[in-house]
Amino acid sequence: MTREQKVLRINAEIIMIFGVLFALAALPWVYSWISFFFDIAHWPFNSAPETLDPTGRLMIAISGGLTVGLGAMVWTVATEVLPVAPKEGRKVVLYAAIGWFVTDSTFSVVAGSPLNVLLNLSFLLMMVMPLQRKGPAEADPAQT
Repeated sequence: MTREQKVLRINAEIIMIFGVLFALAALPWVYSWISFFFDIAHWPFNSAPETLDPTGRLMIAISGGLTVGLGAMVWTVATEVLPVAPKEGRKVVLYAAIGWFVTDSTFSVVAGSPLNVLLNLSFLLMMVMPLQRKGPAEADPAQT
């Protein structure tokens, strides 16, 4: 397993953990201790609601599930695709990450939570930074 694969898998696991925590935040007792993420995104601090209504709980459960799915996709690409088709695997992760980042960040700003763009940037970097290195098997033949 390459360093790129290892780092992507670890980062994918972190993304999935955040997704599970966000999905669990649909439970009021979990939301009460994870709401600090929303306080950060909804500056000024402590402006996140104390509790979520049923629609809010549904939306956080859906977003948590989608985040788990994104992490699982990155983990699967790192494990199954990169070893056999590295160029294509990198494209899958890159396109998915950029598509998620642009959409989530744009509408976070529209929703009045521009600081969420900074939080999103950390997840984007976890997905794309490991893709910047080429392994020895992919060295440019013209340079050898």
